[in-house]
Amino acid sequence: MTHARQMILPFVLLLLLAGVATALDLPKMLGAHPWWSVKVIWIGLTIGLGIFAIGAALKLSGRVTSVGFSVLTIASYAVATLGKTRFAASYAEDAIAGQMWYFGWIATCAFTAAALLSLFRYWQQNR
Repeated sequence: MTHARQMILPFVLLLLLAGVATALDLPKMLGAHPWWSVKVIWIGLTIGLGIFAIGAALKLSGRVTSVGFSVLTIASYAVATLGKTRFAASYAEDAIAGQMWYFGWIATCAFTAAALLSLFRYWQQNR
């Protein structure tokens, strides 16, 4: 497999998965606000590409990045869920909780994108 194909295939798969998540409105189904549930996918995707590039530049192993980004995905989802709960309990007056909810979802999407790219690259290198 050529080097260009090794680089492009994971990005194409990630874009396809992001498109499916957008079509299904997956973040909304998992607890994101309906007004910005699709937006966080695409914001998170671009940030996730940068996070993955930083991990690649640091020459971290595929196993380390896959596990690390997956753990960070779970942590950011927990922050988003906590923010949503606090925001709803405050009757939409706790601005910090609203930011935790919104930025937690962006981080969830970003770390999910970085984790998926790491998994795709790791799988591709080890087959």
